[in-house]
Amino acid sequence: MPSSYTGAEKRRLAWLTLKAAKQSMAGDPNVDTIDPRVKAEAERIEQRAEDRGAREVNALQRRLSETRQAVANAKVTMRTSSGKDRAAARQQMHDLEQAARRIERELRRYQ
Repeated sequence: MPSSYTGAEKRRLAWLTLKAAKQSMAGDPNVDTIDPRVKAEAERIEQRAEDRGAREVNALQRRLSETRQAVANAKVTMRTSSGKDRAAARQQMHDLEQAARRIERELRRYQ
């Protein structure tokens, strides 16, 4: 599932990783010497980031669907109009298609 980390979460995870590595090197190599609180905190951060990423993907998919519907509406308007109305509808359709492509690029970041 996609994740979306904040800057503070990335820094905290890096710090927790260093702390876990230090604890691991200090103890017996055959025994798990990492503090369970460190593992639990890292897991909580990862869970929050995963939930946030899922919500962002859902919002982007919803916006993409709305934009595609708007493109279809503009295309129908373009085909049923003439003159300046047709040119304005064509420009609107192109702008909406460009917006849909931007949203699709953002969605690809999460895959």
